[in-house]
Amino acid sequence: MIPLPATTRFGFALALSVLVCVSSTSFARDGHTRNMTVNGVDRHYIVSAPASGGPHPTIFVLHGGGLSANNAIRSTGMEPLVARENLVAIYPNAFRREWNDGREGRERSRGNTDDVAFIRALVKKLIDEEIADPKRIYITGPSNGGMMTLRLLCEAPDLFAAAAPIIASLPVDAASRCRPARPLPVLVINGTADPLVPYTGGGVGFAGRRGNVISTDETMTLLRRINGCSNASTTERLPDLDPNDNSTVMVTSWTNCSSSAPVVLYRVDGGGHRIPHRNGVRMPMMDRLLGKENRDFDAPEAIWAFFRDKHL
Repeated sequence: MIPLPATTRFGFALALSVLVCVSSTSFARDGHTRNMTVNGVDRHYIVSAPASGGPHPTIFVLHGGGLSANNAIRSTGMEPLVARENLVAIYPNAFRREWNDGREGRERSRGNTDDVAFIRALVKKLIDEEIADPKRIYITGPSNGGMMTLRLLCEAPDLFAAAAPIIASLPVDAASRCRPARPLPVLVINGTADPLVPYTGGGVGFAGRRGNVISTDETMTLLRRINGCSNASTTERLPDLDPNDNSTVMVTSWTNCSSSAPVVLYRVDGGGHRIPHRNGVRMPMMDRLLGKENRDFDAPEAIWAFFRDKHL
């Protein structure tokens, strides 16, 4: 187990501030902040889109807790991908910087904000404006954004062609009521040495007081059951391209599914609360706070490779 800072509000805030200083420093091309009102609440989002044309395949990227859409642009590393592939990326802002992801007490602390309704309204708006291709809308995000991705998988699967939560597992309360109307192809990327969202389940955050999640294995079992996947799987150990990152990656795929919606897990053995980036910047302080960043693969590339052939 990596050494952790004192479990204080300062320690958690410091971890969040470090999260923004990661691999990609690019900004949304032609991106600008827009707003809309949903259930009487003013909501904001950033659109990264080609200068003309559309509709395009669209990826929703949900930021982590305590952060913002601008932080997601910097930290997730999606911008080079969407520029190269001629995609649209949507970076929504959570209300008060945290998604109502289904963890116990979240509704109260978020002022009963209905983030499912916000994302549903935003999808409709983007389709109506002929920005997003309604058959090729995808969703991803790390940490709190990953848990919100899982909540949307449970409660609004009709909106998306595939999902990819990162460093996130299903909140206990959300898991107990996860009965999606349709299966959704899903890829999960989690580290086994994550100090904030424990791989084996339990309390979230340095002190474990920010709600509870089920384990990654339980999350994968639930997703396989929803998608009608058999226990048969294929596994592949990715080449250890950077032995100095102290982590390796095992990819397990369940593709024998009655729904034809596969389930895939990238298990980062020794990985922390980090988004894997092939060319990640080495930051010892971040390693101490959040665990090791894997550099054997690039998460945005793996996610797009999973998304690209999925459609409604």
